[in-house]
Amino acid sequence: MPGRTLLGIVSLAIGVGALTVMVGAALAFKNLLVGTLLGGAVSVQVSGSDYAAVAVIIVLSLAAIADVLYLNQRERAAELAVLRATGWSWGALGRLTTIEGLWIALLGSLLGGGVGLAATALISGSVPPALLGTTAAATGAGLLAGTVAAVLPGLLPTRLPLAALLAGE
Repeated sequence: MPGRTLLGIVSLAIGVGALTVMVGAALAFKNLLVGTLLGGAVSVQVSGSDYAAVAVIIVLSLAAIADVLYLNQRERAAELAVLRATGWSWGALGRLTTIEGLWIALLGSLLGGGVGLAATALISGSVPPALLGTTAAATGAGLLAGTVAAVLPGLLPTRLPLAALLAGE
């Protein structure tokens, strides 16, 4: 389902983008961001609770990715049973789902990292070198976490009742 997959991508992009902005603001502005918006009237402190909120967003996005992959597996159970019956191994079916999750994580992480980098650069007026490293680290962390979230649904095909699914087709 494209809508479900897009939801997984966007949810991870929000988390990675927020992480990029938070860490970028903390590194580039020494934990105090005095914005040029409204002529210096805006002042934002990056605190521990902000990082906790971003962590919750990322954990929820990982749960969304795992849920998307699980629901996709359940809806395509008959197709996976046919692939298994025609010679695909359990490992190949598991890799199929894990690679799907990897793509969701990759797109979400790149989108979030890019938006976070652009937002922080817009606020600061430049792209500090520390911000590039921060963006790469946040994007890599999102990709790794999304891939880990895809492993559990990748194990689902081994539990498919092949005979029942094929008989239903």
